[in-house]
Amino acid sequence: MLKRVLVAVDGSPAGLEAARQGVEAARLSAGRVKAVYVADVHRLAHLPGYSSFPGIKEKLLEMMEKEGGSATGSVQHLAEEAGVLYEGEVLQGDPAQELLRASEEWPAELLVLGRVGHSGLAKVIMGSVAEKVVRKAKIPVLLVPA
Repeated sequence: MLKRVLVAVDGSPAGLEAARQGVEAARLSAGRVKAVYVADVHRLAHLPGYSSFPGIKEKLLEMMEKEGGSATGSVQHLAEEAGVLYEGEVLQGDPAQELLRASEEWPAELLVLGRVGHSGLAKVIMGSVAEKVVRKAKIPVLLVPA
């Protein structure tokens, strides 16, 4: 039985579908769900003007925290409707690393995340959080297509 389901959310349609699937898995096994949003602060450093304009770093982080609160709040709503115990957390860092760390520290029995579907050059340039998580996870991972 899956008593602890960790759901990665990012505000995307694939993330919302992952949340639905994760909440349902937790409901069916009388478990609990934890939603995690990771603000990718490492990518911010590569944005033009990130370090040269005063206050831009703080404003971007504030926006990401707000998006994270909204994304995890959507999971909370789904969990409440399904009668599933819920926790939520907004983290900062590399998304794949933070999700893997969160899955071990909580500890989760299933990690659910959406798959955006990048391929070719976009995948090489941007990397794939899902691919990194699948390769390094110590627990089962459910990838939900967009």
